[in-house]
Amino acid sequence: MNYTIHKLTELPDTLLPRLAEIHMGDRGLLSKLGYPFVLRYFEAAHKDPRVIGVYVQENDSSDVIGYGIASPEPESLTSQLTTDKGWFIKQIIKLLFTRPLVFVQLTISSITIKGQMNQTDSIECVYFSVDPNFRGQKIGRTIQKALMDEARKAGYKRMFASIETWNKASLSATLSNGFTIVKTFREGQYLRHRMESKL
Repeated sequence: MNYTIHKLTELPDTLLPRLAEIHMGDRGLLSKLGYPFVLRYFEAAHKDPRVIGVYVQENDSSDVIGYGIASPEPESLTSQLTTDKGWFIKQIIKLLFTRPLVFVQLTISSITIKGQMNQTDSIECVYFSVDPNFRGQKIGRTIQKALMDEARKAGYKRMFASIETWNKASLSATLSNGFTIVKTFREGQYLRHRMESKL
């Protein structure tokens, strides 16, 4: 299969729902918050000049089949979900009544993420994912490598990632890209490996 990697800044706004759709196949917290949160997150990431991102386009169909996002301040990126207070309060109230355990996890994760990135020369690989129909072809590994290359060009010296211990595909890709596990920690219901790589 032939595909091309592009910078996230080149992605038309009209294709942001496609990134959100791909992300909804992830079993992490953001997707559990629901599609409105996921789309809002990608809209914020697309506008944030500090975010380094890439997306993959399949050459024959021109369909977007994967993406990767890195940020030097992931908590700042997440906090942009609250900029429209009315929208945010409405979504949180809905979450409280429909998925209270997800709300509890959101609170725990919001506390955990603060101060996680405290080195000015480092960036966090926040998310990378591939459409389920294209998995198993090492595209995720290629996406993360492209993120690392872009971060290096931007002057960062290290990249961090936190990956759930059950996520064997992401762990395999991340380890093959030169990351090492520096610690394992619990964040509410999630048991995660904290990983680091020099760029």
